Amino acid sequence: EAADKLEEMAQTADDTSLKYDESGHYFSTIDSTKYPHTAALPKWIQSYIQWHAKMREKYPGKQIFLDPDAPKILIRTCLGLCGGLHDRLGQLPWDLYLANQTQRILFIQWERPAPLQEFLMPSELLDWTVPPGIYRPSKPGKVSEQVRAIPQLFGTNCTQELYETNPEPEFWNHDLDICLQQAKQSNSSKVLRHRILGHLDEAVLEKRLMDLGETDLLHWKSSFGHLFWSMFQPSPNVQKELDQIHEELNITENSYSAVHCRVRHPKATPPKIFVKGKNANYPADKTGLPWVNQTRDFAIATASKALQCAKLHMPGDDDDKKKEPLYFFSDSNDLVRFISHELTSPKFLHKNSSLLVKGTYDQDALKQVQSLRVVSRSSETENAHIDRQKGRPPEAYYGTFVDLWIAIQARCVTYGIGYFALFATKLVVGDPKKCELPYVYQEEAWGGRAGTKKGSQTCPVHDSKYDDLWK
Repeated sequence: EAADKLEEMAQTADDTSLKYDESGHYFSTIDSTKYPHTAALPKWIQSYIQWHAKMREKYPGKQIFLDPDAPKILIRTCLGLCGGLHDRLGQLPWDLYLANQTQRILFIQWERPAPLQEFLMPSELLDWTVPPGIYRPSKPGKVSEQVRAIPQLFGTNCTQELYETNPEPEFWNHDLDICLQQAKQSNSSKVLRHRILGHLDEAVLEKRLMDLGETDLLHWKSSFGHLFWSMFQPSPNVQKELDQIHEELNITENSYSAVHCRVRHPKATPPKIFVKGKNANYPADKTGLPWVNQTRDFAIATASKALQCAKLHMPGDDDDKKKEPLYFFSDSNDLVRFISHELTSPKFLHKNSSLLVKGTYDQDALKQVQSLRVVSRSSETENAHIDRQKGRPPEAYYGTFVDLWIAIQARCVTYGIGYFALFATKLVVGDPKKCELPYVYQEEAWGGRAGTKKGSQTCPVHDSKYDDLWK
């Protein structure tokens, strides 16, 4: 019976055109001198942003939730395990598309590891924050039961399964339009929530946009960055730390390159290799990469290869390459300390000369560091993963957002496993001072669809000793 009902709804879910206002026309153009990023966005997004702003102004504060005449609402939630920054914010095109097609006001509500406003603030144009007092946790620091009780956009009322994170093809091919159609019905819930990882199925949205006549497919265009900047700006606390790093390292936008090493990621090592963390009861991605023996060698070898690749992007001869700062950041603060602080310290080199003999991973790293001008922020501040390492105070995650911003402002970025640094490259908005394409120096050891990243080029550097690490 449930399957028959879904099939009946599917036959009526054919009104999937890109919506603008109620009359089907664009709203008036947004002032591009005041909001320059919006001018580069597709017309349907410009129209949605304009409508969103008008509705927030018409129904200020809690009225947008409480006034029966106010439009309905869609909330992108994070109540627990939601992935890293790219998992959470990399699907902005999907969020806007879902809100636009259901004619709902989009909000973003993080409960873990802290409200998003601790790290990013809304732009003046699009306020995505839920008004204070609408949802309150039963205890300080606890997920609000009220938020968890909000009906889901892709719940069992319109699908044969509950799709929260990684939908199967059947969902995209059949259930999605049913759910969107139902969400537009007059008797649908005032507030719906969703947390789908849409960036894993970018091609689905791109095909939908193409079928509707849209040419800007967003994900790998500069318009993705313009969309991000139309919605977000650093929080005051993150901006304060960012300003301090700029001053301490004497770096300005486009005056430096950046290289990222994601050495704790489980897919950085072969499938049969399980890397235990500093707390052996948990994986390294949760409790940190042990700075001993094979895992230490692996991290150092990864950094050496990354530095070699980053050097290829730098202009000029060997002397010139020593002039441009190279910002080194990693999910291992031990690796940051070793590469950026210890290998650049004469005192450390003198004291640990026995480690730096020819043929060792340490010596390979030293050779690369001495051919460059490597800089970093303090290694005492860990780059905490917002999903794997929850339960910390908000300030423990500031460094993660600072690193993201510094990577965005870099002239060139070199990266390997994961999507953190890749996300930064997607937020660049067509600056001619940037290098043409970032380098990928390392693919996922497990293979799969994430191995090839658009908008990047594979680094030609190959080191057989690196390949032999886990044999």
